[in-house]
Amino acid sequence: MKNMKNALWGTLVAVGCICTASGASAQGPYFSFGGGLNQPEDSSVNYTIPSVVGATTPAETTFDMGYILSGALGYRWDSGFRTEAEFNYRQAAVNDLAGAGSPGRQKAMSAMGNLLYDFGDYDSFRPYVGGGAGYVWNKWKNVAGNPSATFPLGTPNFSDRDGAFQWQAIGGVSRSFSERTEGFVEYRYIGTINNRFQSVTPGAAIATSHDDRSHNLLVGVRINFGT
Repeated sequence: MKNMKNALWGTLVAVGCICTASGASAQGPYFSFGGGLNQPEDSSVNYTIPSVVGATTPAETTFDMGYILSGALGYRWDSGFRTEAEFNYRQAAVNDLAGAGSPGRQKAMSAMGNLLYDFGDYDSFRPYVGGGAGYVWNKWKNVAGNPSATFPLGTPNFSDRDGAFQWQAIGGVSRSFSERTEGFVEYRYIGTINNRFQSVTPGAAIATSHDDRSHNLLVGVRINFGT
């Protein structure tokens, strides 16, 4: 989390330095793209071994810092609101599975609908807040580890994808390069509900109740096509 905060301050300073031109952003349609850091929170996942009766064990699963990529088509209204259709991709390595380490990765692709509000220009800066909801396809790829108390018969390999509802809260600031182009820095808290993954060997183990929550820092550009 300390690295995330340092990256945020560094990015804000960098954007402030390079945005020497200012101007009002155009109303109407726009396209945006950006990328940055993705830090999933620790998750208490329920691991079930069907061959062992009653063997459902919650275990902490942790993640390293990864990255996020995002692209959106949006519309800026006269009222200050913006609406967007967004696609994003997040990826992060799994750090630890049930106290036994893991070489695997979490990969999430999602389609979202967003509603945001721009608060107006403050010395050419434009702060905004918003949120979104949509659907995510979350995949665990080769998520496995060493034998542990959770997996007394050996650690299964999870390579499975699950779809789930996803939501996000957004806060950011933008500044215009010109009437058509603006840069932005934003923070997103993204959450999903109850991901479920089946191990590669059918019946070996099932992971459930994984609520993927992550902190995300993005830097990007919006290209306006309105007037």
